[in-house]
Amino acid sequence: MKIQLENINSFITAAEQGSFSAAGRELKKTQAAVSLAIQNLEIDLGFQLFDRTNQYPRLTQKGEQLLRNAKLMMSHYNSFIESSKTIYTMNDVKIQIGVDPLVCGPDVIQIIRDFSEAFPNVELFLMQQSSALLAKEVHAKHLDLALGIFPFENKLNFEFTTAFHMNSSWVASPTYLNTKSDVISYHDFCQLRLLVPGNIDDLGLSEIKSASQLWHVEDIHTILSLCRTGMGISCLPDFVLKQDLELQRLRKISFSFNKLKNNYWKASLIWPKSTLLTPALMWLQKRLTDIDIL
Repeated sequence: MKIQLENINSFITAAEQGSFSAAGRELKKTQAAVSLAIQNLEIDLGFQLFDRTNQYPRLTQKGEQLLRNAKLMMSHYNSFIESSKTIYTMNDVKIQIGVDPLVCGPDVIQIIRDFSEAFPNVELFLMQQSSALLAKEVHAKHLDLALGIFPFENKLNFEFTTAFHMNSSWVASPTYLNTKSDVISYHDFCQLRLLVPGNIDDLGLSEIKSASQLWHVEDIHTILSLCRTGMGISCLPDFVLKQDLELQRLRKISFSFNKLKNNYWKASLIWPKSTLLTPALMWLQKRLTDIDIL
């Protein structure tokens, strides 16, 4: 059975308009063309759709049931046509981006939510890895755009722009420092174990390499777990530390040899060299660079 959509459309219009002649005017066809289309549909289906014994055709019981199904089917068909038109005009069908968990704060999550509403037909592939691994994926052109903490020298290998700053703090478990003050001297600092994200070699302290033990740990949750159990001190973004500080599982510390009250990390965006961003990626770039401080 090969049923023509044009015949179904003629059937629906005739049923809604009340006559074949009115359906012809609506569809800009002759009455004879509408009548023939409906007759062909009846032949394809094997049953009568209209009772034609009166002046105006009247739906049979089977015709009434088919009308409901036909209108639902045509609704899906029209939606399919509109979606196809949208896809035809789209510059982006699928985009692949990477976000380092160290920079994936509430503002970034909200932007991703807004993206789903602004570009509902774009398929998004989101990778969460350390900045070092994301840079490799961008270089291999497996990612269209990446947000992370990238060294300034990456400007030579990628298209590069600064996105926003992040407040960060040094913390330790309440029991780790024992009787020590929350202000750590240089001597005490050199005796402590530092737990730092594996892709960050410099957290704004030139003395960081003076620590007796320096552990590079890729995963944020692992760093937090180690820090809570008193394995060392760490510096992480404030949005990552918020719950632990509120629950007093960790406390902020500072250093007598560092007069800066706050630590700032710079989040940056990179994408393949000599590549122009598509509209969806440009939207993401603008929104992410509009963030001031995370």
